[in-house]
Amino acid sequence: MAENGKVRVIFLHPRDSREFPADIGPAATGQTAIAGMIKAAFLEAPSALQAYALQHVKTGRQLPPSASLIGEGVGEGDQIAVLLTNAGAGG
Repeated sequence: MAENGKVRVIFLHPRDSREFPADIGPAATGQTAIAGMIKAAFLEAPSALQAYALQHVKTGRQLPPSASLIGEGVGEGDQIAVLLTNAGAGG
């Protein structure tokens, strides 16, 4: 972890091979990360029937949207897959 408490992670686009490197701090949640990627035009805003989810590539675990990414075990250099899901499909 860097001195400022941030780690560099790579978010993977759900539809193509693009990558989005980002420095995240201890307070960054899945929700804030997704909002930031939409604002940066890396992701499109999901339709009413879709939602984004994040999966820690190293562990294969889905990351809770409201939990701290670092608190969930995401570390320096880790990859996080952005998944496009159907909203309301059991989750």
